[in-house]
Amino acid sequence: MNPDEQFAESLRAQVTRVAPRIDVDVTRVVPAARRRRAARAGGVTLALGLALGGGAWAATTLEPTTVVPGGSTTMPVEPSPSPTGPPLTSSEGDPLPETPSYPAMEPVIPPDGWREATYFHVVTRGTPSQTGGESGPEAPLGSDLGSESWYGEGVSFELTAGGPALMALGDHINLEGHLLSYTWADMAALPTEPEPLHEALVDNYDDADAPASWTEEAVRDAAARLATQAPADPELRSAAWELLTSLSGVEVEQDARDSEGRRGTAATYQYADDDRMRTVIYDELRNRPLETQDTKHGTDIYLTTEFTDLPDEIADGVIEVPDLTAMTREDAEVACLQKHLACTFEEAASDTVPEGTVISSDPAGSALVSWGAPVTVELSTGP
Repeated sequence: MNPDEQFAESLRAQVTRVAPRIDVDVTRVVPAARRRRAARAGGVTLALGLALGGGAWAATTLEPTTVVPGGSTTMPVEPSPSPTGPPLTSSEGDPLPETPSYPAMEPVIPPDGWREATYFHVVTRGTPSQTGGESGPEAPLGSDLGSESWYGEGVSFELTAGGPALMALGDHINLEGHLLSYTWADMAALPTEPEPLHEALVDNYDDADAPASWTEEAVRDAAARLATQAPADPELRSAAWELLTSLSGVEVEQDARDSEGRRGTAATYQYADDDRMRTVIYDELRNRPLETQDTKHGTDIYLTTEFTDLPDEIADGVIEVPDLTAMTREDAEVACLQKHLACTFEEAASDTVPEGTVISSDPAGSALVSWGAPVTVELSTGP
């Protein structure tokens, strides 16, 4: 083999052990994109010096693994790249927070077909409260006054200034101090008429010994959330609004205007334990929320509340753990590197899995994680 052939062979050996790094100049995510995802072709294209969207794919050598106690080894992960373009804004052009309101600290196991599922897309513009409280009725927005989220059944996403982020949000109504919590499936089972809805909310209140005023307050808050940010279908949203405006302690004002000058109906109520007030302004004609004003949390202006597809840019913003089962260690290392996962390899005896191949991983394939998430890979040593 001549020197040129030796160099080519060495280069091929190194390229097959690494993953491409993509630096994409992101500018704007189109949140309500309608799409049908085509089946993705398998395989990985590796190249040197290939420019792509202002960035480049670069082949690098695989750093030595780190030996940790117990004889296992952990693969290093490159730091998450800094965005190369300007900070993202919401679809309405508002600045976004640097970090998500509810960052996912653990892997999320999404339902099958999560990419093609229907999501509840909410875009708000917030202002801080006059008393120094944080923005947003439930999720603080900090100094960045925009919020854009996609709430799904079992998996949710939020757009930040640096890109899409996975949210740790299982319950879409989780009222602090009120023991009322509803998932997407729970809301789908709620009645869509005001009186039966009231009975269901009271029956689901998980504190039989609580004073009646606490139950009333919890029902008011639940109805307000169902009418605004929760992924309630139009019939349930309408019933929640009608229920809210019929409850005791709620003052209703016709022909109110929100901060954007939009006309609607206002429902205002006070909390029993302090001077906190909340006002929800609702467009009854179009059956959609306009604004929530809260003396503790500030004001949220609802610019978009719709059921929609999940944009490709959002789905691709998180990492899906690959199915490593039955791979060789070398192939598993490449897969981990491609997905930017901190994989730790541990050995275990197996009567059914051939020596040198993967028995399982934790989290398992299809779990959604963030860049650099730890994955424990169990490697067979044979019988």
